[in-house]
Amino acid sequence: MNVEILIVEDEGLIALDLKKRLEQAGYKVVAVADNGEDAILNAGNLKPDVILMDIRLRGPMDGVEIADEIRKRFYIPVIFVTAHADRETLDRARITEPFGYIVKPFHGIDFRVQIEVALWRHKMEQKLRVSQAWLSATFQNVADGLIATDEAGNIALMNKPAALLTGWDIEEAKGRSLDEVFRLSDEITGRPVANAATPGFHTFILSPRGDFDPPIIEAEISENRDEGKAFGVIVAFRDITERRKAERRDRQIQKMNALTLMATGLGRELAESQSRMDESIKFLIENTQGETARLLWDVYEHSLQQQTIVQQLIALGRTDSGRAVPLDLNAVLAGLREPIRKTLGVHRTATFHLRQGIPLILADPALLRENVLRLITDCRHATAKGAMIEISTMAHKSGIQLVIRDDRKVGIATRERVFDPYYQSSPGKRNPGFTLALVCQFVALAGGTIEVETIENEGSAYIIRFPAATGILAPPEIDHAELTAATASGY
Repeated sequence: MNVEILIVEDEGLIALDLKKRLEQAGYKVVAVADNGEDAILNAGNLKPDVILMDIRLRGPMDGVEIADEIRKRFYIPVIFVTAHADRETLDRARITEPFGYIVKPFHGIDFRVQIEVALWRHKMEQKLRVSQAWLSATFQNVADGLIATDEAGNIALMNKPAALLTGWDIEEAKGRSLDEVFRLSDEITGRPVANAATPGFHTFILSPRGDFDPPIIEAEISENRDEGKAFGVIVAFRDITERRKAERRDRQIQKMNALTLMATGLGRELAESQSRMDESIKFLIENTQGETARLLWDVYEHSLQQQTIVQQLIALGRTDSGRAVPLDLNAVLAGLREPIRKTLGVHRTATFHLRQGIPLILADPALLRENVLRLITDCRHATAKGAMIEISTMAHKSGIQLVIRDDRKVGIATRERVFDPYYQSSPGKRNPGFTLALVCQFVALAGGTIEVETIENEGSAYIIRFPAATGILAPPEIDHAELTAATASGY
């Protein structure tokens, strides 16, 4: 049978009787111990298949304490041998997860049943432990975020990627409801999702715990079922924020390419027609007096506005980045302090936070200044009196980041289309025309990216990222910390 057994019994005659009965049944008794120290030592050295343990032992440790220590150290199955089957004793013994009980005296007892059941159960538990360890390792090493809930909808398991995305500590999240930890909003409407455990494949905005930007996630939620009964859900999710940004940039580029084809031809035709019309209006003004002359001046001023729009349309037909040279972005912004002050007027203020030592960028200086002022003009029109516009720079990965922030609130739908020509975020009010589309075009031709970021209770920002021109750092002689534009006259 080759099953080795360790006997732990401090009554010598009972130990001999038990050893004899076990050997008659075909088992091998490898040792007999009469105290806790020898029992633990033999368990570690001999590694028996089963231990028969008397509960009531003399000495500092009784059988329950010894069995608990062996279980923790060696995970060898223990069968308790006792003449005391009272509830208190059994309750204490149950804590050690015994594999069976044999009640003294031994007359008529078939040890084989108890031992074979204990061995089978131990084997099954070992397989289960290996399986659980494998599943746990797999669960923890998957790159996607994983959350598993119990039948009540509370979190039972969560891996590290899920903890990072949700902002929750793994142990702290356990036992909490899924909706408390996995807080979701609809990607399109921004409205909170009532039930995060709804099975299916979805995209959401995740609201993490703490001071983190809400990522856009792709989540697959499935029920954990066994024989038709649901035992909770498993949520697999990943951050697709960068993918969404890339998709938006691709769509914007496609729109700009289509518009460029139209603008190249149509813009020139409109410009020529507009020029002839302006000459005719000026001739009429010079040869007309009174109310008619004043009306013609109004027409002429509107014609000049149209001419500006036509010139913007022609500019959209550009396919080159202009005269691109290495530039110190901080120096360019410092030189724009006075134009920015005039653009904002008396009721709005700009502050500068320009990080020193950032790399140079490659851009046309005139186009860079022109497009920064376009964004400042947009901030002026989009904010109320008293608004603060913050302009900051910093190094970002392999390039430079320029942020122009104000206190406006930009919805999800608006962020998707803000760089579309003539998109009206507030129908019936002022719209930016081609202004933001031109900025987007300039940034793209300079090899950079632009996006709109909104932070709750803080406003919105244009975030522009330019690649670095070289590894050379910008000149440090400008004290950018002192650059603060004061209020100025205007709107």
